[in-house]
Formats: sequence, C-alpha cells, structure tokens
Amino acid sequence: MSANALFTAVSGLNANQTYLGVIGNNIANSNTIGFKSSNPIFENLVSQTLSGTSSSQEGLGTNLYSIQQQFGQGALQTTSNPLDMAVDGNGFFIVKAPNGTQYYTRNGQFSENNNGNIVDPTGNIVQGYALNSSGVATSGSPQNISLNTGAIAPQATTTATLTANLNSTISPQTTPTTTTGTFAGGYLTSSAAAGSTTITVNSATNFSATSGNAANSILIGNGDGTNNLYTIKSITGNTITLNQPLSSSILQNTAVSQNTLGLTSMSGISQGDSIQINANGTAASSTVDPYQFLNTVASVSTTASTVNLSNAMPLPSAGFTAGGGVIAGPSSDYYSTTINTYDSLGNALPLNVTFAPSFSTAGNWNVYYSFNGTAAQRQSLSATAPDVTFNSNGQITSGASQTLTDAPTYVSPSTTTLPDGATEPLNVALNLTNLTQYAATSATTSFIQDGYSTGTLTSFTVDKSGRISGLFSNGQTKYLYQVALANFIAPTGLVSEGNSLYSQSYSSGQPAIGTAQTGNFGYITDSALEQSNVNISTQFTNMIIAQNAYVANSKVLTTENAMLTSLEQAIP
Repeated sequence: MSANALFTAVSGLNANQTYLGVIGNNIANSNTIGFKSSNPIFENLVSQTLSGTSSSQEGLGTNLYSIQQQFGQGALQTTSNPLDMAVDGNGFFIVKAPNGTQYYTRNGQFSENNNGNIVDPTGNIVQGYALNSSGVATSGSPQNISLNTGAIAPQATTTATLTANLNSTISPQTTPTTTTGTFAGGYLTSSAAAGSTTITVNSATNFSATSGNAANSILIGNGDGTNNLYTIKSITGNTITLNQPLSSSILQNTAVSQNTLGLTSMSGISQGDSIQINANGTAASSTVDPYQFLNTVASVSTTASTVNLSNAMPLPSAGFTAGGGVIAGPSSDYYSTTINTYDSLGNALPLNVTFAPSFSTAGNWNVYYSFNGTAAQRQSLSATAPDVTFNSNGQITSGASQTLTDAPTYVSPSTTTLPDGATEPLNVALNLTNLTQYAATSATTSFIQDGYSTGTLTSFTVDKSGRISGLFSNGQTKYLYQVALANFIAPTGLVSEGNSLYSQSYSSGQPAIGTAQTGNFGYITDSALEQSNVNISTQFTNMIIAQNAYVANSKVLTTENAMLTSLEQAIP
C-alpha cells in the first residue's frame, strides 16, 4: 500500500495555509494607500509513472510556485493636501532614500520636509525634473524635488494695456484761458531728509522770498501723490530755506512749484474743478512740449484772478506760460483709472490715467498721466489738438498708443539709477487701442501690465502631466518641477520592500523613466490618493475556497492514516 496520499495531503495543507496567509495580508492592507493585492500561483507535482504511459501518472500533490502582485488600478480618493498625488494608469513614483537607494511606489502621500524637499511618508525624496519658465525640463536626469525656491525676482513694467469706455454724453469743457506772468516750478536736484529746512532745486529764479508774493507759497510733493504746503524764508542761489521743516523725507527729482496760478480769465472756474495745464515748449529739444499737467483747484480768488492748486508740478524749466491754454471743468466729467506699475527693484509705482474732455468738440479728450503722483513725460503731442479722438461709431481714431516715462528727460544731472538702486527711467508703452466711446458710464473693463514685485512661494498646484507650479505672493505663477515616473516591462517582478516601496530586480527589467501623459504613462491627479486595489468580496470568497481545500486535505490525511492503522492491525 502506497503512502503517497499522506504526502499529497500535506502538500495541500501547506499550500492552502500559505494561500490563507496571502488572503490575510491582502485584507490587512485593504486600507493601505497604493497597496497592490497578491495572488498565489499553484503548480502540481508528479512523483512517478506507474506503467510508463501518461495515462498512469500519479501525482504527488501541489506546490506554491509563486505569489504574484496584481498591479491593477486602485480607486482614487480626493484629499485636502495639494502635494498628495495619484497615478491613474501606468507608472510608479520614483523616490530616493538618504543613502541613495532608489525605490518605486504608487503611494503618493507626499509632504514637504524641513529642507523644502517633497518626501514620501518614510522620508524618501521624490524625484523629478527642474523646469524653465516655459515648463520645459532643463535636465535629462531626475533630481530631488525642492520647493525651497527663495524669492522670485521682480520685473520692471514695460507694457500696459487699458480697456475702458468713455461716456460720449460728456460735453466739452470751459473755453480755455491763459496764464498771467510766469509760473515758478521745478524739481529737487538732491534728496532732503524729514526735519530739514532747506531744499535745492534746479532753478530758484522765479521763486520769491517776499512775504505775500504768489511765488512765496510753494507745494512740495511727498513722492506718493500727496503734497505739503510751505512758505519760503530765504533763497541763496538754488537753495531755498523754508519757514518750517519738512514733514517727511523727499527724494531727488521730486516736484516743487508755487501754489498760485494767475489767469487772464476766471470765467467758469470753481473750487474743486479739475484744471488742465499744458506747457509751452520751453523744454530743451522740443518745439511742442511733451509735458502736460492735471491739477485740482484748491481755492479761487476772482478779485486777484488767481487759483490755488492742490498739487506740485515738475516743470521742465524754472517757469512757463501755458502754451495750449488752461481748461477747467467739473471733476465729475473727468474719468481716472489707476494700476500699479513696478520698477526694477519691484517698487510699486501707481500709474494714473485721467481722461479729460477737451475744449474743441464733443467726443475729443485730453489724457493726463502720472507715476506715483508725479506727472509723467509723454510723447510730444499738439498743444492745440486733443490727445484722443473717436469716430461716430465710438471707435478710437487717434492717440491709441503712448510711451510714458516716469523720470522726465529734463532732469539734470541725468541718472541711470534712483537713490534706492532701481533702474531709471521706467519706460512704459501704453496701449489704448481698446478704448471705446459709447453712451454709457465711463468704466474700466481691464487694466493690465507686465511688471511685478518680488514674491515668495505661497501655494502650488500639480497638473495632469505632473508639473508643479508655484503661486507667489506677487500673483505670479512659475513652473518649478515635473514629477518623474518609472515603468517596467514586468512589474510583477518587482521586489516589495515594505512601506508600499518596490525595488527593481532581474525579473522586472530596467525601469523606463519619463513623465505623465507621455508614451504609455498614465496621468497624475493632484490632491488625491490611490487606494488599495484589494477587493474584500473576492478575498472572502477566496478565503472560503482556501478553507475548504485545507479541510479537505486534512480529511485525506486522516483517512489515509486510518487506512494505514487498519492495515497494521490486520497483520498478525
């Protein structure tokens, strides 16, 4: 009598016991992120051929040939962590341990460590490609991904585009008047500190130290669009001594001008009106002056035929006469809009554009520009013609573009940098092509420019191709890295290292390295994790099958044992 049944039963018990262990491991990891379930592969054993033919082969039981992992896709679950990632389709994340060992994983539970690197739960650093500003990789080999980018450099404004509508029902302003006498003004040739009682200007010729003289009361800009009123105590050369100390520090090139403007006619001018003042061509190398100023009437003296102004004006010479006349009208007819422009160091310089009805015909406008409250230099325009005109359909027909400069060319000595180190001058090409003039309230649709201040990383996003984009505090977005993926010819040959990590082996083959949405790689979903692909229902079914097989093999064992015992008892 053969005892083969004992050996076959034992092999069945061992194989199915291992099967139950695999099922238990699958169930235990049913909530492990990126876990892939395993299936046992059984093979039969043949011990002998009884009669030399295949029909008389007797088996010797079973053997567990291998345990293979099933790399089918797991369900994706969204999270609130923007660094959580999941691969939908083929591919493994590549992570590198501190000792340089490279692993592969489907577990995208990533975070940022104290060095700014993106790491997995065990501290391995995620690998990827550094990107340039266009989102193109700058290196052919993956490297550690780091979010420690530092501050993004500022960019000076070079272009701006204004899209707006001007109300076509606004009527022309008051017929222009002209100035009387010489209006004194200029700019500071050197900075002055708060508390100082002296300032140095380009020319003090037309200012006066005589009390009660119109040129004795002066306005000095604060560099932020506001002004302070001072009176002159004495004048020595181009140095003016004030009766009171400066309330704040002022920079070189800041505007200074007398407070009072004399006019030949006061008709239609009221306190609070906006007043348009055009220079008369006294600037060097200019026959039609590129400087024009917009001010506000602070007060009116009809008996003296003068108005007091609210803002200092940086004049191209020590004094001027209004060449194109002075136009005044209610401020409600003027339309202003402002956007921040930026110098080379990222300082914000508010660019204000104000549209003022001209004195000619309805539908024509003058345009006034200022940087940080100081009138900007513009291209030369006619002092007697409107700056911007529209046709009967409300489309702009002239003045659609303008180049503005924040530091007028008349400033002497000329400088290439400001006291704070920023490059000077700032030149901005302003595009007004999108202006319209319809019978609707004046309003701005958009006002955009290409400059920005310095900024620090505040948040980031990951697109489907794995490109990580940083959002900075200055509103700019910058490509940082692209997550690298690996794929294998035979992923079932990978060696499990625990913690949802795998290492390559001879059986898996060499990894093919690439990025999501290229070749046969899948795509990446951010703020999501791939759940375990364990199917609990299947595992329970397999558990019943394994249990029944185990019990059946134990029955074979006990039956064979009973038969051997009966045989022993039958032998005398």
